[in-house]
Order: sequence, then structure tokens, then C-alpha cells
Amino acid sequence: GIRLDESGDVSGAALWFVLDRWSKRRAQSGALSRSFTACFKIRCVLNRNGLYRHRFVHWILTMIWLLAFASVLALHSTGLWFQKPLALAGLGCALGGAAGNLYDILRLRHVVDFIDLGWWPVFNVADAGILGGLAIAFLG
Repeated sequence: GIRLDESGDVSGAALWFVLDRWSKRRAQSGALSRSFTACFKIRCVLNRNGLYRHRFVHWILTMIWLLAFASVLALHSTGLWFQKPLALAGLGCALGGAAGNLYDILRLRHVVDFIDLGWWPVFNVADAGILGGLAIAFLG
């Protein structure tokens, strides 16, 4: 992982990325397809947004991810933000999740979603990492 200082790192990004890739492969293979409750089931959906096929969009999304990563490094190094290990862990989840979805878009031209709550659009581990990780980073 990338060590920011002695108090913490964002190596959780790599872990979250691997967890996302593993869970998407399992969902696509049908290994996860099942209903756990009436409100929670695993249902594989391929999000084939037309924008995901354009090289210019790939470039823009990659630049946005790199800018977000550079911003995290800059904010942390100034000592103003993201100094606590919990905040760094949240950032790791967010960056790893964003990298997981970016990987899907660049390599597959679609995003694999599979967590279906019924009342919310189907999402994936990467999405949970992005939203949950940012919440933890800013609250932690």
C-alpha cells in the first residue's frame, strides 16, 4: 500500500479493490445469487451505460480518480484533514471502490452491480466502499 505516515496508510484501497473484484466475479458466476431476506438479495446486473464505451470518458474518469488520489495526499500532508487512522481507512475504502468501478469501465465497458435491497438501485461492493468510506473519512 501507499504509506502516508507512521500513524496510518491507505493500503485498505488495495484490499477493497481486491474484495470488489472477487465479489463481482462471484456474482457474475452465479455463486452469490440468492435471496437472503425479502429486502436483501444478490442479483447480477450489468450497468451498460453508453458513456462507458467512449475512450474520452475513460480518460476523464481516470483523471478524476488520479485527481482525487492526489487531493487526498495533499490534504493529508498539510495536516489539515485525514490525520486519524479511521479517516485514512475510510479513504482507502473510497479509493479502492472507485478503482474497482473504474477497472470495470476501462476493461469491461460496464459495471457489475449485484446487491439488491429492493428499494434502492442495485449496487456493488465498490459503491458501498465509496459512499461508506467517504462518510467515515469525513466523520472520522
